[in-house]
Amino acid sequence: MRLEGIETGDIVEVDRLGRRFHALVSGNAPGGLAIQPLDRRVSYRSCRAREVVTHWSRRGRPVTSTEPLKPQVLQLELDLTDRPSPDAAG
Repeated sequence: MRLEGIETGDIVEVDRLGRRFHALVSGNAPGGLAIQPLDRRVSYRSCRAREVVTHWSRRGRPVTSTEPLKPQVLQLELDLTDRPSPDAAG
């Protein structure tokens, strides 16, 4: 796997010598990533690109605002007018 999109704070799944574990990326290391395993029983502190199996990006919290949201230009419009139901037509 390429390490270009992996940043500090992301979570990766690592397969090192047949042992799979999840780890928090703490930075770059020579030839790979510096990691902190989520399982305390794992003692590895770095991994290479070929050992990274899966990557989850860290996302920030949604931005909260007191202002109402404005609809975007390409957003579909929802018609809320009162229409008779097809069952009541006849």
